Formats: sequence, structure tokens, C-alpha cells
Amino acid sequence: MKRIWKLFLVLLLVLFSVHTLYAFDPLSGEMEEEEGTAPTTQQQKTPPPPPEPVYPPYHGPKKRIAVTKFESKVKGKYGSWNLGEAFAEMLTTELVKTGRFVVVERQALEDILKEQELGQTGLVRKETAAKVGQVLGAQLIVRGVVSEFDMRKSGGAGGIGIGGFRLGINTASAHVAIDIRLIDTTTGQVVQAHRAVGKAESTGLGVGIISGDIDFMASGFQKTPLGQATRQAIRDAVRFIIKEMENVPFTAKVIKVSGRKVYINAGALMNIKPGDRFFAYSKGEELIDPDTGLVLGAEEKLVGTVEVRDVKDKYSIGYLVSGTGPLKRGDILRYK
Repeated sequence: MKRIWKLFLVLLLVLFSVHTLYAFDPLSGEMEEEEGTAPTTQQQKTPPPPPEPVYPPYHGPKKRIAVTKFESKVKGKYGSWNLGEAFAEMLTTELVKTGRFVVVERQALEDILKEQELGQTGLVRKETAAKVGQVLGAQLIVRGVVSEFDMRKSGGAGGIGIGGFRLGINTASAHVAIDIRLIDTTTGQVVQAHRAVGKAESTGLGVGIISGDIDFMASGFQKTPLGQATRQAIRDAVRFIIKEMENVPFTAKVIKVSGRKVYINAGALMNIKPGDRFFAYSKGEELIDPDTGLVLGAEEKLVGTVEVRDVKDKYSIGYLVSGTGPLKRGDILRYK
């Protein structure tokens, strides 16, 4: 009678929470049934997802950056996932949400990388960085490497066996780490680096069916822990990029000059507003490394201040309000 009563309790648990064990890919959003699993039940207790980050208001000009496809160094069961593309897309989305950046169109960036025969590796050479800056106007390139991406399961097997069933407490711990590098598009040098990490854990009661010597426990891959760890790592990377970009002055360039009227290659889409002022620098001779042939920069001379008077979506019109110039196409404007 006691044995029947225990079986009855187990069956009640099954009726309330029965489902087939699945592996969830939080990056693609697809559910895939794990090989070698049997129908199981699991009541998972997971900490509520962290609230969406609230970024402080930002009213300055949006800096232009490029995000390359991440390189993945993950091995094992997750090594075949397209982590590089997924992490680049997630980082791009989060950077745009901050309201501080204009992110270079991924296809335009990929075209340059492919031209440099780097599309498959995600690597960035000095020549490529300089070309991205020249063609796409990006001030920095963000390069990332997915170095750790894993979820480990424990518990379950040590549970209590009742009438061919086994009860057990399962714990799923996810760990994600990405290495971020910021590359100056003028020099091609890495200016800052950071390791962003995310961790998450869930625990719960699982019921699995014992088949021979194999215990099919209800502790399969879950969306929540790995997904939360990934988001934590991405947001850590975003905080790092925001902090470092505060030290990088916003720059624009002169499109053309007509008298004291200056046409600027940044407009409303980059948060330029009437009344904004720029220090104007006349660009002189480029400084080229005799060993590598790379452009290391150029001589600059402060020649005045430009104030924006009229703003279009993609460009703006300012006037030279101090200094005598002269300014010419390609000269540099730094936000005052």
C-alpha cells in the first residue's frame, strides 16, 4: 500500500509538469530534442531574468564604430553553433540601444573584410582597420572572441528511486566569456582590451525514467541559465565600450567649403544639432611608416571653430565663427 501511495505521488507530479526534455538554442531561438533522452518532467526554479539595462540619457553626437564577426574558440557540443555571428549581432543591437553609437552596417564591413581575405577569420590587420576608417568613417573597430560558452549540469543521479522512477535535484550552471578589443582605425593598433564574463544558475526538482543502466534525468539544456549568462557578458562588454569611448573625441570631416560656410559629413542621424561647435583642424601631410607603408596619422593645425547652423539627416552646414582658416575637403572637425 505504501509503495502504491508513493507511485501515486510521482504520477501526480508527472501529470502537472510532463514535457519532453529539449535542448534550447538561446541564440537561434530553436528547440531541439536531445538524442538519447526519454520523456521526463522537470520543475525548474530559475532566478528571474535581470531587468533590461537603463542607459543614462545621452545628448551628444553619436560616435561611429564597426563590429566584426566574433571569432569562436569554443569546442565540444557548442563548437558547431554559429556563435561568432550571433554574438556580433547581439552586441550591435545592445550598442544601438544605448543611444550613443552609430554602428557600421555589417554587410558593408563584411565586404571590406572579404576583400582583404579576412571574412572567414574575423581578424583585423592594420591595413584593414585603416580602410574601414577611410571608407566607412568608423572611429573604432570592435573585435570579439568567444572564449568560453558552456553549461554544466549536476545532481539528479543521486536522487531517490521509487518504483522505477527517480527523483533528484538538478543544478544547471552556465558560464560565458568574451574577449573584446578596440582597434583604432587610424593606426590599426589595439587601444584597449577587456574580458567580459556572464554566469547564471538554476536549480529544480526533476523526474526521469530509468531504462536499464542509463538514467535519463530531467536536466537537459535550458534556455534560461545560458541565455542569462550570454546577456550578462554582452552587457559587460557594452559598459566597457561606453566607458572607453568617452575618452575618444567625436570627429567629423569637411565635405566642402564655400566662403565661411562649411559642409560637415555628420547630421541628425548622428545626433548633430544646431549650435554644436567643432574645433577645426587643417590636415597636412600624412605620416607614413617607412617599414610598413601604413598611415600613422597626419600633421594637424588648429585653424578655428565651426558652429552648426543647419542640420540635415546625413550632413550639416556650419560656419567658421572664429579663426581665419582656410579649411578644405577632408579637414578634421572635433566636437568641442
